[in-house]
Amino acid sequence: MNKSDLIARMTERLSGDRTAAVAAVNGVLEEIEGSVARGERVSLTGFGTFDRRERAAFTGRNPRTGETIQVGPSVVPVFRAGAGFRTVVTQAGDLAIPPAPAAVEGGIGNGNGAKSRAASSASAVRTAVVDEEAPAGKKKSGKKRDEAGVKGGKGAHKGSKKAAKKAKSSR
Repeated sequence: MNKSDLIARMTERLSGDRTAAVAAVNGVLEEIEGSVARGERVSLTGFGTFDRRERAAFTGRNPRTGETIQVGPSVVPVFRAGAGFRTVVTQAGDLAIPPAPAAVEGGIGNGNGAKSRAASSASAVRTAVVDEEAPAGKKKSGKKRDEAGVKGGKGAHKGSKKAAKKAKSSR
């Protein structure tokens, strides 16, 4: 959704009064921007908080040349989502994520033994266990393969050109 989409939806809520919708959307955004620019915190209970963060000067590095440069202090806007907004997004996200297939249980760990839902569904997309019909007298492979069908262990599913080239040449 962009600003014009938001105005269109507000127009529907305001019984087709586009002028009022434009004024409402622009007014809210201008007030938030002005308050944050003046250093004020804008807190909308249940939605979130708009604030500004001042960053100190630091020594950086030009990635192209490797030369060190001095980066001056800066001020940046910050938004922290409120509990109500996070809950709405989380509940909507739970509906959009399909359950992981039984063949790939758990996915990737997060360090404390727990598995994240996003990690397990991403893992399910990247790898699948291949159980092809084997000719008589041969066992099924059961080896993990990436999306392109390339056999591999750790890292083979990451799509690196080097791993794909190596796997292709070993066939």
